[in-house]
Amino acid sequence: MRVRTIAIVVVGVLAFFAVTHNVRLADLRDPRALILQMHNSPLRFALTTEPKPPNYDTPVTLKVHVVDAAGKPADRLTVDAYISMSSMDHGRRLLTLRGKGNGDYEGRADLDMEGTWDVDLTAMKDGIKSEQRISIEVFAPPPQSTTHDDDDS
Repeated sequence: MRVRTIAIVVVGVLAFFAVTHNVRLADLRDPRALILQMHNSPLRFALTTEPKPPNYDTPVTLKVHVVDAAGKPADRLTVDAYISMSSMDHGRRLLTLRGKGNGDYEGRADLDMEGTWDVDLTAMKDGIKSEQRISIEVFAPPPQSTTHDDDDS
């Protein structure tokens, strides 16, 4: 009975942190993602891709915007992205992102399969390491439109 009570409390606490920290349900599959997002980090990350949405036949540019605890752009950081597929064990790829100024960092990656990819971002500021996991969906390339010359008249 005591173990059951402890389990219920743990699930409740995790649900509370998931709601208060805006954790997506997909992230709950991996408890490390929840822990990374609960960490009171001095840096926060926002990730976008080019192209939007990313597809696996074109290199994808990962664009990361980093702000400090005060919400100001964070520059002169080393920002690394460890990229892996969520549902497969193909290892992790390291991509060091280039600083572009105003808290912006970017790098190019080949995401060669359709599905969910995890991007584990790390950065250092004043000797303190900040981490965050962001997942992105990679899609099949859009179908090529074929034009037929039906003008036989």
